Amino acid sequence: MRSTASFFNVVVAVVPDGDDRNGYESIAMRFAHLICILTVTCVATFAQETLPFNDAFETAAKDSERSATHPDVETPVARMMSLAYTDGLPAFDRVEIYAVSSLQRDPFGDEESRPRARGRTFPVRPYGTQADIHAHATVTGKGCQDLRTAWQALAFDRHGGAFCHYPAYGLRFYRDNQLFFETTICWKCRNFYLPTYDNEQRRFESSWHGFANDENAGNLLALLQRLSPHPQLDEDRRNDG
Repeated sequence: MRSTASFFNVVVAVVPDGDDRNGYESIAMRFAHLICILTVTCVATFAQETLPFNDAFETAAKDSERSATHPDVETPVARMMSLAYTDGLPAFDRVEIYAVSSLQRDPFGDEESRPRARGRTFPVRPYGTQADIHAHATVTGKGCQDLRTAWQALAFDRHGGAFCHYPAYGLRFYRDNQLFFETTICWKCRNFYLPTYDNEQRRFESSWHGFANDENAGNLLALLQRLSPHPQLDEDRRNDG
């Protein structure tokens, strides 16, 4: 701000009082000189300082550098999208909770996706499979706030739990009757799926996101069981007890 003020002060100081052609030519020369000085100064300043923001769609590394051993290589857009479905999950006024189960799947096998089960199913989108629905509940009001609080309390790990997925619950989050998030949750591998954007293919897809095996993870499962009891989990608990 001080440099800008000094610049305008100098310009005002050289303005002549009369209609003097030579005076205006002098003004033009001085003005051009000041512009050159200001340009060089700005270029030198930006060359020494790192810009605070990158292009939102610029990849963090070359595509050739992407590999499974470098999981931190992703775009800023991917990081912002994952935040929107984890710590930054927005408020919702309705959630559909589905108690589900699916056959165990070898993550390293070449088996084809199993056909859709008969009856009601819930999609497990990263696998392209369907989970069987055993029970369903619609939750509104305080239950939505409780679920959002429990969800945001999870210790999210965006690179965790990608080797298996045996979902216990499927969730659909709504706001003003608009679906904005759908996922299935597994407590064995502690993961769920969320939408991501493939910058190379220029399309949206689904990928895994993990969470820690801690007290908050147990609290979320207990809350879901209270809101929509899971018949298989209850049966397993009786058999174990």
